[in-house]
This record gives sequence, structure tokens and C-alpha cells, in this order.
Amino acid sequence: MFFACLKKRCFGYSGNVEKNVRKVSLFDVFLFFAYTVRTTRKIWGDAGMSIEVEIKVKIQNRKQVMDSLKKIGFLENRCVVETDIYYTSTHHDFAALGEALRIRKVKDLESPKETSVITYKGAKLDQVSMTRQELETEVGDGETVRKILEHIGFCPVSAVEKKRLYLNKNNMTACLDNVKGLGDYLELEILTDTEEKRTEALKQIEDVLEALGYSMEDTTRTSYLSMLMKKEKDGKDAQSNGLY
Repeated sequence: MFFACLKKRCFGYSGNVEKNVRKVSLFDVFLFFAYTVRTTRKIWGDAGMSIEVEIKVKIQNRKQVMDSLKKIGFLENRCVVETDIYYTSTHHDFAALGEALRIRKVKDLESPKETSVITYKGAKLDQVSMTRQELETEVGDGETVRKILEHIGFCPVSAVEKKRLYLNKNNMTACLDNVKGLGDYLELEILTDTEEKRTEALKQIEDVLEALGYSMEDTTRTSYLSMLMKKEKDGKDAQSNGLY
């Protein structure tokens, strides 16, 4: 029954199920659970699934925004360097589906601590923000996980590197990001565990944006990865057209 459901919902296999079982990788099973949670809104135990209500806005003056956040009650948490490697595959086109799979290496700038996290993000849930459902868990050895993914057919797409300062106020996290190749951005996010809390969380974020002098019209729904890939493509196009 499990593989029949996996076959039908994720991969469209036909014919004898048992003959096709060998084609299903362990990570396909991971994606099946992520897909099922996303479409049925069900959560199994401590699976790590949450709804990440998030906005992103380009900022010009990082220090000014940081000071404004502190004035309205945000407290500095930690400063890290995050390196994200994104993946795709021939049997699961994340870009076409509006999804994301990444491994993140996190280096704490105030200690020798270094951790790795694997994350699956579902498609955006609305037309105004970066809100998605998310599965995330820390892994003991990020390099080994990367090798596993590549051995079972997942290909690295690109890397995103940023210096990030975390600030917190109650249930909201503010991230002041300096992204290599893109500049400074502010992200505001709230993690919720139910669909019903999503609208309320977005309203809280909008209120903070307004207090900082921004509005939802100033935000972008484009990921750092997409921005960098577009920048790279535009550069190649300019070269091929003899612009520089």
C-alpha cells in the first residue's frame, strides 16, 4: 500500500509496483512524506514540519534598520555565516514545482561551532509573501549528506553565501543578511504550526514592516538563489552580446 501510494502520488509509475520499487531512493521516500504533508496538511509526530511565514525586503542602510529593530523591542541573538547548497534532479524538478531542497552549513562567528541542516521547502502558499511549508532537521555531517544526495541522483544547482545577524522579538525572527553578490536584505519570519495562524502571523510581520518604514509593496518574493542565477545569466547574456 505504501509504495502504491508513493507510485501514484509522486512518480506516476505504472504496471507492477514491485518491479518499480528498486527505482525509489530513500530520499524519494523523504520527498513523498513532504509531499503528503503539504497536500493533506497532516503532520506525523515530531516530523519538523511547520509553516514559515516570511517576507524579504532590500535595504540600503543596514545599521539604520538594525537600530530601528532594537527600538521596537528586537534583541540581537547571534551572527553566523550560512552557506546554502541547493539541489535538483531529473525525477523531481524543484524549480518547476516552486520547491527547494538545500543543505545549509552554519558557522557561528562567536564560537568554533559549525552545524549543518537539511531543508525541504514546499511551494509558496500565497501571492504576497515567501510563506511556505517546511521540513528541516540538523544533520551530523553535512558533507556526507551531500555525497549521499549526489550518489542517488540529486545535482547541486548553486551556492548562496551570506553573513546573517539574527534578532528576536517574541515569536518573530528578524534576519539582517549581507548576501555575497547581492548586498543587504532584511527577512522577517514567524513559524506557525497550523494554517489558521498564517494570516495572523503575516499581519504581525506587516506591522513591523510599517514600523520600519516599509510596506508589503517593497518586498520581493524572489529567493536569493533565483536572484543570483538571474544575475549570472544576465552577465553571460551581456558578454555574448559584446556589452563588456
